[in-house]
Amino acid sequence: MTRLAILLLVSLTMAACSLKPQTLKVEPKLDFAAVQGISIPVTVNVVDKRESPELLGYRNAKKEGEMRFSKPLADTLKTQITKALQAQGASTNKSPEPATELVVEIHKLTYYTPDESWVSQIEMKGEVVLNIRRGSTNLKKRFAANQSQDVVTAPSAEFNEAYLNVLLTTLINKAMNDREVIGFIK
Repeated sequence: MTRLAILLLVSLTMAACSLKPQTLKVEPKLDFAAVQGISIPVTVNVVDKRESPELLGYRNAKKEGEMRFSKPLADTLKTQITKALQAQGASTNKSPEPATELVVEIHKLTYYTPDESWVSQIEMKGEVVLNIRRGSTNLKKRFAANQSQDVVTAPSAEFNEAYLNVLLTTLINKAMNDREVIGFIK
């Protein structure tokens, strides 16, 4: 009986140590106040060029506990960027007049924990390239953001979702409020 109790306790402990998958909702807080007053329509497209677009990363270095997005990242970012531009008075509807074409390419978005034995730190890295075209003129510019956090235990889905959205907010706002980008779009 004692052996059975010990075996059950060990089994429960091991099961508690495994990390469950998480599904995260993308909701960056975008603010493009610097682009207010755009008079030329802007079309927005977002392309996820990462090897596995549905995957953000794993909850530990042993690749346990996949972290995925609740909806396709590119679709969600396109909607959020379009709304942020519209909030500044930009027309994002297709029109007969020539438009500025904005393509946001997601080249990197990763969640990483460096230590295989214990989750004590998390790191997230993001990189996008903006390709902006108006007529025969183009602008291509790369932007990156990184963040790391010491943690006591593997973070919850709520924590990771907030952490992801802070990085995306920083990255996309940095790109869209860049002086060279603003000058080209306006």
